[in-house]
Amino acid sequence: MLDEFTGSPIETQRKWLKFLLERVGHNNLPKLLNYYVSIGWISESASIRLLEIASLEKRYKGTSWTLSAEEQRISRFFIEKLKGGEIEDSLLNVHVPGKARPDIERKIEIRQTERIHPVEKKKMEISIHRREVTINNLELELEEKYAQIEQLKERIRKLETAFEENRKELMKNKIYMDLMDQNIRLKKAVRPEKSKRMRRSNHLS
Repeated sequence: MLDEFTGSPIETQRKWLKFLLERVGHNNLPKLLNYYVSIGWISESASIRLLEIASLEKRYKGTSWTLSAEEQRISRFFIEKLKGGEIEDSLLNVHVPGKARPDIERKIEIRQTERIHPVEKKKMEISIHRREVTINNLELELEEKYAQIEQLKERIRKLETAFEENRKELMKNKIYMDLMDQNIRLKKAVRPEKSKRMRRSNHLS
């Protein structure tokens, strides 16, 4: 466990911290350090010290506090080196850049309110009033349009209902006419056969 930084080069501390910040950012660094504390990699005091140093470093903003397996391996090498272990610098080199981005603080310039001449102020008030009247008129027109649209929708629904009823009635009439036509054809087909039978009966008698 990394308990304290006594005797470890400040350059190595900052290099490790930069490595972490470029991947998780200042916003996620406390979560990552708490994870290291929970698994016994660093102590609580070491975590607090790292956060103090991080407050002096260039700010980064990340999307997650988790690291990849390769990044965790490199982070572990940093810890071992800070504990006094003989770790080659080549093992601490990172080839893939971090996902965190610099967190740029934007300064907002606040201008003092300029004094407005009474005449200009009156003109502005009139202009604002006209705009408010225009907006109110537009809102009334929109409400009227919405009402007209609702009326048209209701009219369309009624027409659709009437159309559906007419369609059903037409289907019934068509079926009825088809049945009538079939009955007429059937009767016409039966009459010749009946006449033939009657002729045969008369001939035999």
